[in-house]
Amino acid sequence: MGSGSRIYYYKYFDTAAKVMAGVNVFELDPNSFQLTRQILAERAYWSPSVKTWIFENGWSSDFQSANERSPRHDFQAATFPGLSEPPDYFLKEAVADKQMNFRQLDRYIGDLQQSGFDTVRLRVQFYRKFSVPLFALIMALIAVPFGFLVGSRGAMTGIGVSIAIAVAYWGIGTLFEKIGEVNQLPPAMAAWAPDVVFGLAGVYLLLRMRS
Repeated sequence: MGSGSRIYYYKYFDTAAKVMAGVNVFELDPNSFQLTRQILAERAYWSPSVKTWIFENGWSSDFQSANERSPRHDFQAATFPGLSEPPDYFLKEAVADKQMNFRQLDRYIGDLQQSGFDTVRLRVQFYRKFSVPLFALIMALIAVPFGFLVGSRGAMTGIGVSIAIAVAYWGIGTLFEKIGEVNQLPPAMAAWAPDVVFGLAGVYLLLRMRS
């Protein structure tokens, strides 16, 4: 997907030379999604001086309606105003979500969505950047009632309970994460569900404490 309602199709992309081979460009009406122009060429290469693609050995045709189009215009070399997506636009770098902060990840998701990529998994990870740090506060909430329950049984008991809670949170978090990645839950709900579960458990334990 290009900018606006434009679709690029190419059989091969030479990443070193910044050349597309077997190129088809389809321009659509943003309201009706009807085809308004098609460009077909054997190859297209990026010209840094004019900041556009130069198409070679092909043709272009404009469509007035679904069944009516202007005569086909053949060319040996041609440029088209508006086709200004640079080569880097088509060469999306596969960046690990853990290497980005939430602002960078938000921009990365926006770029991928513009290009037509599925971003469900990344959106789950975006919300988890907020939900996972909050678990530290929820852990403190849970620790208060557990502190009274195991405080007289020694430090090792408390450490063991803490590890068990952390492992349970990790397991439930991974479960909801996978459910969200297959679109069975909205990404925000999949990321925040473990915090909600453990937060409610902490509130329940606090209310059950003897004053």
